[in-house]
Amino acid sequence: MADAELRFKIEEWLKYAKRDLDSANFLCGMIPVPIEIICFHCQQSAEKSLKAFIVSKGIEPKKTHDLVDLQNTCNEYDDFNSLTVECVMLRNFGVQPRYPFALQIEEEDMKAALKMAEKIYDFVSKKLNQFLEDKK
Repeated sequence: MADAELRFKIEEWLKYAKRDLDSANFLCGMIPVPIEIICFHCQQSAEKSLKAFIVSKGIEPKKTHDLVDLQNTCNEYDDFNSLTVECVMLRNFGVQPRYPFALQIEEEDMKAALKMAEKIYDFVSKKLNQFLEDKK
């Protein structure tokens, strides 16, 4: 894959990850606060962040929502062990919150999900920004 194409793909994954994170934060201002939807966007941000890193290795990411599986793939190339708790905790928000009565999610869970998604996004962005700078 050419550097320009790889760069574009990485940037697209990161852009979508950031949009999900921004959407989650924006939705916090709604009344009532859509806690489940915010948690879903947090999981989606984390998923897209991890997939951006996988793409940076020239690999097409699996079609999965399992953050632990994606983290394991990232660990094959770099140390992502500091994100284990976040990946485990956010994993459940990938599918269940989209359906009524699937999970009992409280406001504290939502606040924690926002922090965890931001941690994953920031961690991956830092690694990829350096990678993208090196590719210039």
